[in-house]
Amino acid sequence: MDIRKVIKILLLIFVVLSMTVLVYREFSPKSHGTKTVLPEPQADTVSLSDNPEPESGKEILKQSLTKSGTTPKEQGPLPFTEVKAQNYKVIAYYFHGTFRCSTCSNIEEYSHEAIQKYFAEELGNGRLEFRHINVEEPDNKHFIQHYQLFTRSLVLSMETDGKEVKWKNLPDVWKLVRDKERFFQYVKDEVEQFLKETG
Repeated sequence: MDIRKVIKILLLIFVVLSMTVLVYREFSPKSHGTKTVLPEPQADTVSLSDNPEPESGKEILKQSLTKSGTTPKEQGPLPFTEVKAQNYKVIAYYFHGTFRCSTCSNIEEYSHEAIQKYFAEELGNGRLEFRHINVEEPDNKHFIQHYQLFTRSLVLSMETDGKEVKWKNLPDVWKLVRDKERFFQYVKDEVEQFLKETG
């Protein structure tokens, strides 16, 4: 058999396998940095997470009841009663290694400082926590795989009743570390978004 044919066949097989892997990675279900797991519904709560405008839902129900000749008072309370989920909390994790360069230290310092500056009340009432974790310690290595860490990172995690329901890595801390004001604004905006979702 000609050596050129063998090389061509091997190259063709390599290209086909590479394309297969790329297609699989593109279309396989992934979290892409944000993992959302909905909590199990409780029998005595009504979740409005899928209804972005609960007020409009109430208005529609009121209108339909009025048109049918039945007023909401005769029906009792509307079924769209919002019950806020209990025990929601956001944790801001700063993951680092044993060796810490000045940039890594600045990211941790700025993150902590921004959270203390803008969210003192939430820190005080337990809705928000800041934790720094060395992922090189044996008990903490599981965080690397769980949060798909490849460098020092600031990660926001939302928990309800001690179970994580959502998380997000904030990669722009590396881009903004030389601009403290923009860094603070970035952290503030991201934390605010998570806190809004907790009610």
